[in-house]
Amino acid sequence: MVQKMTCILPESIEDKLQNYDRIVIGGIIRDQNNHILFLQRAPDESPPNLWEIPSGGVEKGENLLQALSREIEEETGLLLDDVIGFLSAVEYSIKETRCLQINFNVICTGEVKLSPEHAQYQWNNIANFRSELDDFMLRVLNEA
Repeated sequence: MVQKMTCILPESIEDKLQNYDRIVIGGIIRDQNNHILFLQRAPDESPPNLWEIPSGGVEKGENLLQALSREIEEETGLLLDDVIGFLSAVEYSIKETRCLQINFNVICTGEVKLSPEHAQYQWNNIANFRSELDDFMLRVLNEA
C-alpha cells in the first residue's frame, strides 16, 4: 500500500510549497539491479532529447501522491506500488515562473510503455550514465 506523502516529505520543504508558482513531482524507479529508469524526451518535445526521470506538474486538486502516481503511469505505463522515501527538492525558474521539483524513490510494477513525450528509455546507473545527464538531473539525483 502506498504511503501518504506527508509522512515522508520533510517539514522544511512542506512549509515552503506555497512559495512556488509550480510544483513538479518526480519518481526515481530502480530495477532489481539498482539501475534507474531514465527517459529521453522526444525530438519534438521541449527540451528535446533530454534524459530525465518520470516527472511532471501537480495539477489543480491533486495531492503530491496522486500527481506522482499519474505522472509515472502517463509517462511509463508503470503503476506506483510504494513510495520508499524523499530524495531531493530542486528549485528552478522558467521565465518568471518559480518551480520546485520534489523527487522520491519509488517502487513500481508493470512493463514500461513510453508516452509520445519520450523517444526511448534506458535502465542504467548514474556512474555509467553521468555524461548523458544535465546539471539539473544531477542535482535531482543528488549527484551534482
